[in-house]
Amino acid sequence: MKKATVVTTMITTLTVMLLLTQLGNSLANQSNIDTLLVRSPNSGVGPFPQGPDCYGIPANALLPNMQTVVPKHLQIQNDHQREYLRFSNGIANTGSGNWQMIPIFPDDPSLTQDAAQQFLDSNGNIICQKTVSQTQFHPAHNHWHMADIAKFSVRQGSPDGAEIGNSLKVSFCLIDWYNMDGPSNTSDRTYFDCERGMQGIQVGWVDQYHQELPGQELEITNLEQGVYFLVSKANHEGTYIESNPDDNITWIQFLLTRDSNGNAKIIEGAISDCTTGIPEEYQEAMCGEIKLNR
Repeated sequence: MKKATVVTTMITTLTVMLLLTQLGNSLANQSNIDTLLVRSPNSGVGPFPQGPDCYGIPANALLPNMQTVVPKHLQIQNDHQREYLRFSNGIANTGSGNWQMIPIFPDDPSLTQDAAQQFLDSNGNIICQKTVSQTQFHPAHNHWHMADIAKFSVRQGSPDGAEIGNSLKVSFCLIDWYNMDGPSNTSDRTYFDCERGMQGIQVGWVDQYHQELPGQELEITNLEQGVYFLVSKANHEGTYIESNPDDNITWIQFLLTRDSNGNAKIIEGAISDCTTGIPEEYQEAMCGEIKLNR
């Protein structure tokens, strides 16, 4: 009986110790999450730089202009008897001002939080900010997700033809990935870190989305042979404020063929106009010719 009592006491003690350890870890993890939520500046110390709320867009605010790079690198992926069209794409800022976003933290860190677009003057000072979208911090990924960046769709016969399928692309983050006019030196990047919350694309830069990334696909299972168009539209909901919301669409034509076994093959064709109204130094990138893996 004494041995049984001792064993029982030891088991109870170990159980309590285990529960206390788990509780401590849980509190530590919660503390880490809270720290990331409260201390998530672009510089790594202190709060985010803030501006007053916008009441209209000031005349001295330099606005970004979101445009999609022509999609390229079209490929077919077969997965469990389903067919997916994969592709590379990018979001460019061809405007006069940086596209700068910060999260707005709720009292409850588990809730989806808003995102504010900040507007800068010619000296880089924040004039004001406006809540326009939402973000969600993911501790497992240690970065922020930004909503409603672009829409991809496959259309039949023409860029305005019947929509075969569509996928809303929610960017994992917005950063300066490559410079459309010159070397893409790390030291020249303004936005480069999605782990602390501030995101954006500076003027003349592109955020690249390689075909292997999740979300860079559209299902085309059993799609008949024919001519189709992959259409990409940045800021498709008009969520973000920009200088020209009417130049956000690009497309690439492709021919879908199938062999005697029904296996699909893609042949890329014509692309949308990517030079009219585009500065010469940006044209190569906007036509999809600069492709850096992310």
